[in-house]
Amino acid sequence: MKDYKTYYYKEMPYSFFGVDIFLKTDLKHGKELKMHWHEHMQAYYFISGTAILECGKKRFHVQLNDIVIINSSELHYMKSLSDNLKFYVIRINLPFLFSNQVDLCQTKFLAPLSQNRITFRNLIQNDAEVLNCVNKMISEYHEKKIGFELEVKSTIYELIVFLLRGHMDKVITNTELSSKISSLKRFDSILNYIEGHYTEKISSRILAKNAHISECYFCRTFKQITGKKPTAYINEVRLKKSAKYLKTSELNISEIALKCGFDDINYYSRLFKKYFHVSPTKFREKNI
Repeated sequence: MKDYKTYYYKEMPYSFFGVDIFLKTDLKHGKELKMHWHEHMQAYYFISGTAILECGKKRFHVQLNDIVIINSSELHYMKSLSDNLKFYVIRINLPFLFSNQVDLCQTKFLAPLSQNRITFRNLIQNDAEVLNCVNKMISEYHEKKIGFELEVKSTIYELIVFLLRGHMDKVITNTELSSKISSLKRFDSILNYIEGHYTEKISSRILAKNAHISECYFCRTFKQITGKKPTAYINEVRLKKSAKYLKTSELNISEIALKCGFDDINYYSRLFKKYFHVSPTKFREKNI
């Protein structure tokens, strides 16, 4: 397992079958999936509730029957907006689709997908073909009738065809791919630094110095990876930490603001209300 703060690795339940499908129901209102990335391709299929989901620079609301494709090595984050949020997680280890005999299909499509050189648009809505594929895959995986492995695998091939034809985002070069992976690994330590030093003064200059790159390049690349400017990302980390203190501590709001790196209580209150759509005081009242 790679030792990166935001890198996520989980073994497939079956060693020789590169697919894992399960229903997730534990993200109640306000709960989050922290920002992370992984090497396998993933799909979320929402069957109830609503949530906010961020993939790279894109942010959108998801609801019933929405499908979200998470590309390999793509930073993503989710926050539940309801207590009845339920969605299927479909994890696909793309090399599982390879054959021993290298052929045109593998060279032209599967290898670039596995290398993240082909990426798909994240949010899929009102696509009956993709929806049918996903439902068929889930049914076969859980019923486990004889030959279900073949059916699931063939349905993944079918799903990829529909995604290529209707939801392809872009094809990136080997050079672009290497740069993207290198940036993810380099910036992983930066995200880790922010997580550990959010109570302190943090500037783009300090972060760029830690990453051994220029401040201008740092700011541009940071936004490409996280979808946010460094200051916005740091404030978001601080706001989330403060929300936990509001729920669990007896500190007053000024003390919490200072403890989470905010010197100005009014500035903190404005940011909090903008992010959580409620004042710190009201948030505490609702969560006691």
